[in-house]
Amino acid sequence: MTTRKTDEDRLRELEEKMEQMKAKKQQVANRIKEKERKERTRRLIQVGAVFEKYFEIKGEEEAEQVAYGMKNAVEKNKSKLLNIDVEKSKEKKEIVYKEGVEGLFIPEVKNTGYNEKKEDLKNENQ
Repeated sequence: MTTRKTDEDRLRELEEKMEQMKAKKQQVANRIKEKERKERTRRLIQVGAVFEKYFEIKGEEEAEQVAYGMKNAVEKNKSKLLNIDVEKSKEKKEIVYKEGVEGLFIPEVKNTGYNEKKEDLKNENQ
């Protein structure tokens, strides 16, 4: 003989299923957040590596100084900078823009003497 479930039993089962679904939902949300964190970390490493490569940056302080010094020029010319054909520029060893984009003029930056002072200190210590 089978016993019929009471309304209280059904309610309890539904509440248990809801708790299980909440736990699964949280697990999925955590996986999504972890994936986003990993993607961001990878992107930051890649950007830092490019910055270090092209500007020969040796530390966080130098990176901050160079980035701050270039901030205004980049903000004003970002759309043009994003139209540089990197592969062709590497081949020709000069800036080459994608077709239909005018050249970009970036004024010479006055040397702050930061690197020279640093080199002088290194030489003095040796």
